[in-house]
Amino acid sequence: MKLAETILVEIAGEEIELRPSLRHAMRLERREGSFRQLFREINEGSLTAAVDIIEPHFFGQYLKNRVLDALPTLTPALTAYLLACAGIDPEAPANDTAGAKSGKTQTFSEYLQQLYRYGTGWLDWTPETTLDATPAEILEAYKGKLEMLKAIYGTSEKAKPVDDRPLDDKFRSLFAGIGTQKVESAA
Repeated sequence: MKLAETILVEIAGEEIELRPSLRHAMRLERREGSFRQLFREINEGSLTAAVDIIEPHFFGQYLKNRVLDALPTLTPALTAYLLACAGIDPEAPANDTAGAKSGKTQTFSEYLQQLYRYGTGWLDWTPETTLDATPAEILEAYKGKLEMLKAIYGTSEKAKPVDDRPLDDKFRSLFAGIGTQKVESAA
């Protein structure tokens, strides 16, 4: 998983870095239609959607005019930004289930809230640090914390001891343990 990949857009000759932090993901998720609608609008060349994404990262004047001129070239970078805000690595293998929980579905809002809980609860980060981190950074730090806890405390999965004895010896041990004796026939 890529962590904090730099996403740059050029508007009116000025480079603007878009940092896909949890804060920005939560803000964009609250938009009408959430990320699904935002993806659709970006692919359709919506000025409003592009401005909504870029505005928190831009410190200047006349953003709408500048974005309007650059709009046709912004789609790939804005799409990459939205994917990063969602914690999705488009280059990851399709069967990669990192961070996925078994069987339980959740809304995108719940997913972002879970990331916040990971940051502030499991990782003991401040709310500010958690909101400034990207979803990929939070997920990787969370995995690291789980690995550390497993290394310190072990896991509930007990490794079964390997018994390399021949099958006859295993049966003898089993039946001897319950008081069974082998009786030879007299015939």
